[in-house]
Amino acid sequence: MSYYQEISLLPNADIGVYFLWQKLYQQIHIALVENKNADNASTIGVGFSEYNADKHSLGTKLQLFAEDEKSLEQLHCERWLNRLSDYVYIGQIKPVPEKLAGHACFKHIKLKGNKEKLARRRAKRKGETLQQALAHFEDFEEQPIKLPYINMSSQTSGQRFRLFIEKQAMEQPQTGLYSCYGLSNTTTVPLF
Repeated sequence: MSYYQEISLLPNADIGVYFLWQKLYQQIHIALVENKNADNASTIGVGFSEYNADKHSLGTKLQLFAEDEKSLEQLHCERWLNRLSDYVYIGQIKPVPEKLAGHACFKHIKLKGNKEKLARRRAKRKGETLQQALAHFEDFEEQPIKLPYINMSSQTSGQRFRLFIEKQAMEQPQTGLYSCYGLSNTTTVPLF
């Protein structure tokens, strides 16, 4: 990744940072969907320079990364974030600094679900009663996820979900594509 654009959240006493993340990221997701390639993937990745898993925090800065300046210009995030102009500061597109702190993948971690949800799914798939399916998951223990997340809403179904984000440091940069959330299990973004 050679270019980036940084977006800073400007929370205030009336509007908190978590609410702003929800509104900002929903718009960024829509922009990435509108600019996806033929493989339904994005050439633009996201980074969270203030990410802190111990504090379950994404911080207040979102970085958009692209291989070339033109990709970020075409995304035109100012247009997508126009209604949030009082709550976000959109920086200029700049070259990524030469001196880096490293590279990282920012991944979407999906929950396996709770016992009841898994049982309903199993009952439907296997033709079992709900009681039979619940018996199958009797020893199942939910693993709490202690990662930063953003509350999202599906634009197609209206369903609400948490987009859990994990940062994985990488030794070497890895090229590739990103999801339409700007996340990837293998493709890195620079850290600085």
